[in-house]
Amino acid sequence: MFKEILSIIEKYDNIVIFGHINPDGDCYGSAVALKRSLSLKYPEKHIYIVGTGLPRFFDILMPMDIVDDETLKKSLAILVDANDLWRMEDQRVHMCAAFVKIDHHVDTGSFTEGPSVVDEDANSTCDMITEMIFQNNLPIDEVVANALYLGILTDSGRFQFVLDYPETFDRVSQICKCGADPKKLNRILTAVSEDSLQSKAYVYSNYKKTEDGVMYIIYRKETLKRLKIEANNASNLINLIGNVDGYPVWASFAEYSDGRVRVEFRSNGPVVQPSAMKIGGGGHMYASGATLPKFDQQKIDSIIEDLNQTVKEWKEGNN
Repeated sequence: MFKEILSIIEKYDNIVIFGHINPDGDCYGSAVALKRSLSLKYPEKHIYIVGTGLPRFFDILMPMDIVDDETLKKSLAILVDANDLWRMEDQRVHMCAAFVKIDHHVDTGSFTEGPSVVDEDANSTCDMITEMIFQNNLPIDEVVANALYLGILTDSGRFQFVLDYPETFDRVSQICKCGADPKKLNRILTAVSEDSLQSKAYVYSNYKKTEDGVMYIIYRKETLKRLKIEANNASNLINLIGNVDGYPVWASFAEYSDGRVRVEFRSNGPVVQPSAMKIGGGGHMYASGATLPKFDQQKIDSIIEDLNQTVKEWKEGNN
């Protein structure tokens, strides 16, 4: 499955790994795991990861790299955890000499710049990187193992959205045997600040709900400034209103300081991915997201109505 991509990797002395905008645990984890494993396999190559990553994990995994334009022009770009070039956080990706992609989202056919490996049934891109490593006997150490575990854990919603539990837990077992430390990773993931307690109080006091079964929260940028949190961090609180009886879909709308709005959808039944794709986003069947160019209450209302319709159709199909 990965033979073609590995053969291309062997041809390039410079490799830059790109992740999507608003990087999450799977995006950062797959980039770190791939860089570390390939660096151990090919110590003579120059391999970089670019973007913002997840700074709270830099101490136990690795920080991001700074790469100049001249290096990019002679590099192979590896896209992880996203559909196409336009979803990459560092848009200098267009400068690279060649492109390959490893992803688990719905393949829209928009990536035409090079070969790709896409598995829409995979829980995460880190699942795919794990398979790539074990199938091809690539090196795996503690850093690789922790990065893979981080991606699998977070993109499966802490194992809520797993398609094949025996296969997933077998893979996680292998990763742990190679040095992954779930306790350490979970401590970092679950660490909270005092300011975050105020954010949670805001969510519990200001969530909204519809008669059809959608629960949602809206954060204006003035509110986030008062709460002392960023839009990305606010979006990560979405599961505070998740899995409430009678509300199978929940959503979050968080306004950035520049007016853009990060949108997140979650579900424990209805498929929400199409709703995200309608507004230029994507993701998984039960966990998707998008970014709106500006705050528009009418647009948000129409999105909520689309989710209402999704819930209605799901209920009708399950009666």
